Amino acid sequence: MQTPPPSHSPSGFAELYRFAVLLTGQTRMADQILTDTLAEAAAHLDQVRSETGRQAWLVQAIREQCLKLNGTTAPAAPRLLRHEPSANTEPAVLKIEAFLLAQRFHTLPEPERSALAIFYLDFFTIAEIAELLKMNVETLSDTLASARELLAQALRAPHDDLPPA
Repeated sequence: MQTPPPSHSPSGFAELYRFAVLLTGQTRMADQILTDTLAEAAAHLDQVRSETGRQAWLVQAIREQCLKLNGTTAPAAPRLLRHEPSANTEPAVLKIEAFLLAQRFHTLPEPERSALAIFYLDFFTIAEIAELLKMNVETLSDTLASARELLAQALRAPHDDLPPA
């Protein structure tokens, strides 16, 4: 894989990968999207002068690829961790793996999914996120509130995919 030269390497590759996982619901697909985007970035990022501009270009490129691919594949089945309680604790607590969160996140509609994922990247101001998503700030605020509520509902929903206790 060809990566951008160090002077053009944006910070936050791990965050960009997590962003792709949240938008696709699949780690393999996210890895491929990030790899492809970084290869493409080598040819384009030298045209962007600011770090914020480079990050915005990468986020837009990743988002566009994720949205194209989302219609053709479903997220993989989630995995859960079960911990046996000790004698002095409450009944067993089911801890959600990060992938289950990503799968539930993936069920959010657009633009809620992208808005919340970009917000949690913590790369951009609210105004910059609104500009990236071609929204005004008020619409973005409503979209983020809706996304948080939808995600909370998805996480509270019964987990049909859980093994019996």
